[in-house]
Order: sequence, then C-alpha cells, then structure tokens
Amino acid sequence: MQVDPAPSLAYVDTLYSADSIEWCPFEGYQNIFVCGTYQIVKQEEAVDPRSENDKGDEGASESDEEVEAGPSKPTERVGRLLVFRVGEDQVTLNEIQRIETAAILDTKWSPRLSNGRPSLAVADAKGCITMYSLNPEVMKLEEDHRVAVADELTLCLSLDFSHRLHPSSPSPSSIITSLSSGSLAYLKSGEAGYKVESEWKAHDFEPWITSFDIWDLNTVWSGGDDCKLKRWDVRETFRPTLVNKNFEAGVTTISSSPHTPHLLAVGSYDENLRIFDSRSPLEPLTTIPLGGGIWRTRFHPSIDRKGDILNACMHDNFKIVRLDPSLLSHFDDNDISMSIGGHGDVDAKSGWEIVKQFEAHDSLAYGADWSRLPGRSDSIGAGVDRDCPAEGSLIASCSFYDHAMHLWRG
Repeated sequence: MQVDPAPSLAYVDTLYSADSIEWCPFEGYQNIFVCGTYQIVKQEEAVDPRSENDKGDEGASESDEEVEAGPSKPTERVGRLLVFRVGEDQVTLNEIQRIETAAILDTKWSPRLSNGRPSLAVADAKGCITMYSLNPEVMKLEEDHRVAVADELTLCLSLDFSHRLHPSSPSPSSIITSLSSGSLAYLKSGEAGYKVESEWKAHDFEPWITSFDIWDLNTVWSGGDDCKLKRWDVRETFRPTLVNKNFEAGVTTISSSPHTPHLLAVGSYDENLRIFDSRSPLEPLTTIPLGGGIWRTRFHPSIDRKGDILNACMHDNFKIVRLDPSLLSHFDDNDISMSIGGHGDVDAKSGWEIVKQFEAHDSLAYGADWSRLPGRSDSIGAGVDRDCPAEGSLIASCSFYDHAMHLWRG
C-alpha cells in the first residue's frame, strides 16, 4: 500500500550536522525539545562533518583520500546543543538557546526531575557525559556537572537512563553509555552527581547503541559494528547473558516497549527492524524491511498507540511502523514457551504496516522523537491554519549532511 508522505510544518537549518532529537517529557515543558549537532573541523578549514567511519557509512571517497594524503592536520569535533520551543499552534518554532559543546552523539532527558527541574544528559565526542538542568524561570539549560567517562580521544556513542518505567522508585538513577573503544560504562547517581561505577569490554568494534531493558533495571542491551546484539546483567558484567549473531550488518538501535513487557525492537545497518520477545531473543517474531539502515527507533509514548514505532532510516528518511494487534497479542500470554520455536501463531510475513513516511530530508536520517503534546485538533483556535493536517502526534526529525530539522505529524 502506497503511503502519502507527511508534509513539513516547520524547517530549521541547524548549520552543523544534526544527529539527535529529544522532546522534554515533563508536563509544563512538553513544548521544549533539544537538537544535538556534530561537526568535524580541520585547522583553518572545514571538511565533511563526520568521517564515514564515525557513523558506519560505506567509506571515504577518492577525493577524501586525496585530502588525507598529506601530513595529517589536527581535527576537532565540535557541536552545538540547540534548544527549541514550539508555539501553541504547534507550528511556530523558536530557538531559545544555543550551547557550544564538543560534538554531540546522543541526548536523553532523565525520567526524573532534578531538584524540581527537568534534567538532560548529553554524550559527546570527548568521552564525557554532561548533565544539564532546565531553569524554569528563564527557560534555559544550565550545566550541573560533567563526567569524564573516558579519555578525550574516545567517543561516547549513545546513552540511556534507568527508571524510565518507574521514575518514583527509591533506588538511585543510573546511566549506561557505549564508547567507541568497544566498552560499555555504567554510571550511578550520588550526592555529587553521576560517577562511573563499572566499565567493561562489550564489542569488538564500535557499540553504536546501548539501552536499559525498561522492564528490568539490572538488564542492559548493546549492539555494535560486530553485527551482534548482546544482553548484560550490570551486577556481573564479565560475560553477556546472551549473544545474538544473526545480523547481516551492525546493530544500531535497541528499544524496549514502555507499554508491552518483553517487546523489543532492534534496528540495523542491514535495513531491517526486528521485533523480538526479549525472553527468547535469538529469533525475531517478525522482520520488517524498512530500507536505508535504521539509526533510531522510538515507540509511541501513548499506550493508545502502543504498536506505533517511529524509525530514522538513514538513507531512506523517516517511517512509522504499526504493529498489528495479532502480533502484540503474542505478549499477552506470560508463558515463555510461547516464544520458543515458531513463536506461536505469529506470521513473520505479516503483523505490521507502514502508516506514515516523511521524505523532506535530503541526507542521512539520524534523529527523531515523538512529542507528548496533545494533538492540535484538541486545542484548535481561531487563528490556526486549518489546511494543515491535525492528525497524529507532533514529531521532530533531523538529518546529517544537509543539517536540516523538520516538524511534522505522524
């Protein structure tokens, strides 16, 4: 079935290459989101924003090789953290803050407030996780503290927070981050902020992604350029509790559903989104060919749309996949035997459809996130352009070499 592409509602040139989008989840701040950018700068000249090795593309061109042929010049990875506010019409977009940083690879809002303020973690190309809090009086981010997870030549590639399902739990917050050295680092919060609790070698090549299992605070997942998906127990990290080698290219994104226990979505450079039962994650319930290579995957934050998944498909823009209730019903039975060998009655060739696409980006689709704002049709006013579609959630997305950011609905 042909899906009509969603129109762009707003566009911003981010100047630096854009790779990360995060909407603030807290009530009263849900019209705020951040965009992280990444730029490589050589001495006295600017070059391609990211070497092909940094994001796993096909390789350098001949012209790139010629540029690198002479004496090596010092390079610096720089970035900007851009903070945006969306107007009441959910179309007007204003940049309210710009912070100069090292190149940014990932951003995440903490599921917990810090002293009553939203808290943001930023992973950068100098081995640091920087914590910011949003000052509600001036609506500006303020740096709280910075954690040197690794040396300045090591990139923090991704990060995730624990306690996303139960933020009010009394146990301390944790962060997991993946490093370009192949390691994972586990950070715990204390009175002085976050500090590294443990670090271990996890993958033979870059671990592009790591995330907590949202249903189990002791379990983290990781995926890397070694074409492996791994599961770890943070209490005993000397070996993984599971290794899945059945990928044709690097593993790039891992998301556990906030609505359906054991539902795990895993994306790869091999252009497939795999849906797993985390109790038996060696064989997917279904494999969804999306094209382009999948860099980020996001379940919809509302339980009313628990089967909807937003995907940044690198060379093939952005797509929303809807899992069929017949597939979701597999998880209604808590008997793990249902997920072993054949996966019950799930048909691997069905159980999903692409319900929306966004094709306005002209470069690598990297960052995307759902807002938690109510649909515009719920608060439509006399001054709103009624020709603009009101269906669906507001989404922000960004792409790399064209340094573009868009708002759209899906």
